Amino acid sequence: MKKALSLVLAAAFLTISVDLPSQANCNNFHRRRGCSQASEPGFIYNSQSKSGLFAKGTSSKLKAVFYAGFDYSISICGDVALGSDIAFTLTDAATGEVLYDNATDNKAQHMEFSCEGTRNMNIMISIPGAGPSKGQAEDGSCLGILIEQKPTPKVGF
Repeated sequence: MKKALSLVLAAAFLTISVDLPSQANCNNFHRRRGCSQASEPGFIYNSQSKSGLFAKGTSSKLKAVFYAGFDYSISICGDVALGSDIAFTLTDAATGEVLYDNATDNKAQHMEFSCEGTRNMNIMISIPGAGPSKGQAEDGSCLGILIEQKPTPKVGF
């Protein structure tokens, strides 16, 4: 009985240890070299940035707060297995108003904006393609959302 329990625990441990490294590799995918597409220097890392494991045919929403008086750069960095047609939108969390949709911007994976008033917003990510058939597993790939900010420069007198 003890031997059977030991084998079950060992198998469970091996299963967990095999799955965790592949998931853990995505944790800081947005921090990898080349993810930032900011158009000019001075943007700094925003802690609302996030990465995760995605599969084709999936979508996810990231809630973020953007503060008045700052310029923001949002870069989407996906593993090549996810393709280059990753869709993302930026919507006002209170009204649902779509403020940006990369479908109207040639599927650009980067956008910048100035925030005149503090707003809660949602960044929605959708990976095109068919998901796995029912009962079949599909390997995931990493995707990161890098948010960078800098104070809006003062213009004029």
